[in-house]
Amino acid sequence: MTGSFQPERLQVLRTRAEPGVVVLVLSGELDAGTAPKLGQAAARVLASEPEVLVLDLSELSFLSVAGVREVRAAHDRAASTRLRVVTGDRPTVRDFLHATGFEAVLDCYRTRIGAITAGSRAEFVSHARAAWEAG
Repeated sequence: MTGSFQPERLQVLRTRAEPGVVVLVLSGELDAGTAPKLGQAAARVLASEPEVLVLDLSELSFLSVAGVREVRAAHDRAASTRLRVVTGDRPTVRDFLHATGFEAVLDCYRTRIGAITAGSRAEFVSHARAAWEAG
């Protein structure tokens, strides 16, 4: 694996889950060489101003700091669009986000269905508070 731009190592599939919700499913490797591909895909989606953008990272086989920074950049560019991240059960994603502290900044879910059907921001804060107190 090299640091050069090799977008073919990352596949990005765009789907619509329900009105106002767009899902980007990422598979492969998200690192410095593929992060621009995510940035471009997220920018195209955010230009249409959906209510929610779900980034499903559960199918990634590799995630680097540069990849997480691109996820955070998409989060920062989202403006009024709520960005949600699916971590799945793969330690590659879930543990890395937790270890780097990004899990505390991003709106993370274990499943795509959970991210799609999550309620309002107030419901999220309530859920996060309950999880924090339980953990």
